[in-house]
Amino acid sequence: MPDFPTEGSPPFINRMLTIAEWRDYVTKYDFGRLVPSRLVLHHTYRPDETTWRGLTTMRGIQKFYAGKGWTAGPHIFTGPDGIWLATPMSQIGIHAGTGNGSLAQGWYSIGLEMVGYFDKVLPSGKVWEHSVAVMGELSHRLKIPPRQLISFHRDYTNQKSCPGWAVTKEWVWSQVEAYLNNAAPPPAPPLGPIGTPTPDDELLIETLLEEGYKHKTNGQGYNADWAFHQYALEHKLGMPMGPSARMTFDGRVYNYQPFARDTLYCEVPNWGDVKTLSDLLGGSIPTGGLGRALLDATYRAGGSPFRPDWAFHQYAVARKLGPPVGQSAQITVDGKQYAYQAFAVDTLYNLVPNWQDVRQLSQIGAATDPATVRLRDALLTETYKQAGTTYRPDWAFHQLARQWAIGVPLANSYQITLEKTTYALQPFALDVLYNVVPKWSEVKRLSDLARQHGMPVLGAAMPAPVLAVRSAESTPPSDGGFSITQVAPPAMAFGERGGEPVSMVVLHAIPGPAEATIAAMTDFNARFATHYLIGLDGRIYRLVNEAKAAWHAGFATSGGTRYNLNRISIGIALERPAGWPATRDVGDTDAQVRALRWLLRQLDARYRLDPDAIVLWSSLAGSDEEALAGLPLGALREALMG
Repeated sequence: MPDFPTEGSPPFINRMLTIAEWRDYVTKYDFGRLVPSRLVLHHTYRPDETTWRGLTTMRGIQKFYAGKGWTAGPHIFTGPDGIWLATPMSQIGIHAGTGNGSLAQGWYSIGLEMVGYFDKVLPSGKVWEHSVAVMGELSHRLKIPPRQLISFHRDYTNQKSCPGWAVTKEWVWSQVEAYLNNAAPPPAPPLGPIGTPTPDDELLIETLLEEGYKHKTNGQGYNADWAFHQYALEHKLGMPMGPSARMTFDGRVYNYQPFARDTLYCEVPNWGDVKTLSDLLGGSIPTGGLGRALLDATYRAGGSPFRPDWAFHQYAVARKLGPPVGQSAQITVDGKQYAYQAFAVDTLYNLVPNWQDVRQLSQIGAATDPATVRLRDALLTETYKQAGTTYRPDWAFHQLARQWAIGVPLANSYQITLEKTTYALQPFALDVLYNVVPKWSEVKRLSDLARQHGMPVLGAAMPAPVLAVRSAESTPPSDGGFSITQVAPPAMAFGERGGEPVSMVVLHAIPGPAEATIAAMTDFNARFATHYLIGLDGRIYRLVNEAKAAWHAGFATSGGTRYNLNRISIGIALERPAGWPATRDVGDTDAQVRALRWLLRQLDARYRLDPDAIVLWSSLAGSDEEALAGLPLGALREALMG
């Protein structure tokens, strides 16, 4: 039978079936020339049954995948309301990395997502009833016994418990066999043991990977189900230095993504057939062909065209230093002129005009003589500047990054909160450094945490002795007494900016404690979120990446033209007491106003905002109510004047 039509991106069917309808659907289904031979079982973790809203949630999941650059997804979701169709089963989905399969390998799998979180409880009720029906009818249709057909997501990655530690294969297989034999299902066995990583460590590892992966990928972030990302971890390629993208060469379509140590590519749709640019080049720099096209694209992702005649670029390709992070430039230190260029893994430099005498900054990282230290710190300052950050030689993060040679920083340091624990972190090309706040001197590495669980180590250098951090350096890595806490998981109420520049900051007054506002904005079905939330205590939370258009301001009409304000603005929510506005007394807002001034200065440095760019949402909404009474707008606008 012809399949149902798809909608949106990635293409999802977004249609719910009953068990009877599913049985009829799969019985008549035309898989095409390649029939699936495996089913990979997952749990969604988030959303769960309590937040499931049917079609609304399915479209929210679809939007989440689109924001990460996915061109497909899992095939089926089993919720409490029914069996939901997503990616057509005749197409290769994206859900299990190398477990997706490929046309080139001659097999592929069906991805089944059970709605819920099953590390500590077994799936039950309608979710499990629908899941068993999906697995049973596919086993019957494909003529593959459950024990040969059904595998788990965690079979293809050692980073996840999915479909939950409580779920064991023997239980799943026996339940599906009972369904096929029209027999009573066996009693539930004891819960599966909590394996490694534990749920807490799994959450921390995946969150740190997301923070490391998102900064150079236009928000795509880390995708444990992507074969590229599995391969990059397993082969220690470091963090991505650009988003996953496509190119057409010689009539064929390729996906590619540059990482710190290499660029990965595959022919579409052979997602699991991952190849490396370094193997394709074979140690040479071609004048044409697919290898040269990928090499040029890799350097474009780093903001600098590839120059095959430049010694820096020849050296970087030969030693797998990854894409550049800025243009070649020159600097004068102690009266001597040096040329340099920062790459993902290291910065190259030479004394002008000795162009062929290429040297690596990491080789003088442990220098102690004053002249070399001045050169090192000058080059590090320029490297960090090219990477869009600021080098602080007295910060523990930066001292250790230099000692461990973990490449360029991908962002300034900031904070995240997970399960009531706040971490400071800074991602680098080959690792993520972090500490529990306020234990500033107890710096840890994501690669070490992963190694404890027998997981790949990102591409970081070999372990080095821990650098002793002096007590004077045991201070929070922040500027002006403020730092930004990244909310994890972030809000999903956003769209794309569509190329529009940021020219406005919209301030919102939100009653209730900051924790409640964060919970509401990060709900999977939320339709409102701001980029930032500032509490009355002055804490700044980031909920939406600035590169995205948070859904907070809507549309406006001027001169007969309709404008999408979300696309041109940054939204900042300001906490107000729970009884507000009935209770007009806001209390002491000094810490909040100082934090807002600091954040506005950061935004102005990035977007060169006009002082009149600050507006109150109440004025845009045409409200007569003084939504932010007492807010010193004049003083805030001064923050954008210099």
